[in-house]
Amino acid sequence: MKLNYDFANAWLEKLRTFWKNRDVEGASSLFVRTTYYQETPFVEPFTNFEEIRKEWGDIKNQEIQKIEFKILAIEKNTMIVEWLFERDVKVFDGIYEIKFDDNLQCVWFRSWEMEKK
Repeated sequence: MKLNYDFANAWLEKLRTFWKNRDVEGASSLFVRTTYYQETPFVEPFTNFEEIRKEWGDIKNQEIQKIEFKILAIEKNTMIVEWLFERDVKVFDGIYEIKFDDNLQCVWFRSWEMEKK
């Protein structure tokens, strides 16, 4: 299978819904096959599912106001996404690079995150 905009938008909507609903199990389930997961280039990437699930546990304490995604590009099984996240105390934005395998399972996730001033 090949990544397309319909699948990409649906995958991002699942991520947004799980995140907004503070559903740790749902959000982390999107990364079951992910072997490289890095939320910012300033920290070491996670390389197994248990590390990723633990990282998603942080959403339980977030007062989420807004989560937005905009697909900037898709090539083969990689998508580049612009994102915005507003919570009670801070606003973040950045870029995601997300790669999928031939079964459209996420296998690589890298984020460039910046706090907006």
